[in-house]
Amino acid sequence: MGLLRIVGLGFLALVLLGLALFVTSYVNQASQPKPYLAMNIPAGLYYKGPETTAIAGWYCIESINASDGYSIQLNAWLDNQLTVQDAYGTFVSESVNGGPWIVYTAFLDNVWTHNGPTSILLHASNPTITNAQCAWLVIALKDNYAYFGYSLDGESIIWFDKYPVNASYIISKVPGLSLYTDYTGIVLAGPGNGEQAQLGRGTLVYLALYYWNGTGWVLAPAGVNQGLQTGETVNHAWVLTDGTCGVVSWSAPANVTQCPSPPSFRP
Repeated sequence: MGLLRIVGLGFLALVLLGLALFVTSYVNQASQPKPYLAMNIPAGLYYKGPETTAIAGWYCIESINASDGYSIQLNAWLDNQLTVQDAYGTFVSESVNGGPWIVYTAFLDNVWTHNGPTSILLHASNPTITNAQCAWLVIALKDNYAYFGYSLDGESIIWFDKYPVNASYIISKVPGLSLYTDYTGIVLAGPGNGEQAQLGRGTLVYLALYYWNGTGWVLAPAGVNQGLQTGETVNHAWVLTDGTCGVVSWSAPANVTQCPSPPSFRP
């Protein structure tokens, strides 16, 4: 009887151990971020951080298959309801002496106001042609102006435009409510004019957001964009975030994000 009792307790212990491991595995799997299938909307992240005077969006294009062009947009909603954009993409095309059209990537910015459902363009900069596979897009508010810049190394920044906006903060919530909006964030989208990027197999783009806390850059909490953060969209893409950094891919969902170190430039 004693031997049977020991064997029985040993078997029970194994059952309990197996059950504990199963529960632990289930909880771990349930807590893992799940990829989101974005269709006919911009693909990327929305900002869930505090009010700030500057925001930096990092992107790194491992590969992109977009037959008709693309853009990567850092969008910011201001506390006076203006929307500003700092973007990189296939914005310039030219044909020399009737030859084939050549497409160039460039940085540019836009400033929008809104009248109900209608968006009105207030300002658009001339494109700054640059080949930047990985870079930082930066929007900063200072002395009633919005400054637009980019950094190729995370150390020095090139301010290429500014525009008077008479705003104090970049915001992430609906004024007077605790609801986050999709209006501030970083997304992969079409090349402009409401166009849609037709993403094909082999697309892999990493994204991240940082905000300025007054003394330094802080990695921002983020969610998967599920709304019309901008007028441009993608046909389809998988989006994954771990709550801060994110990745956009097609045709298979990615399961690993990349977070850059904080930039050393100051807004």
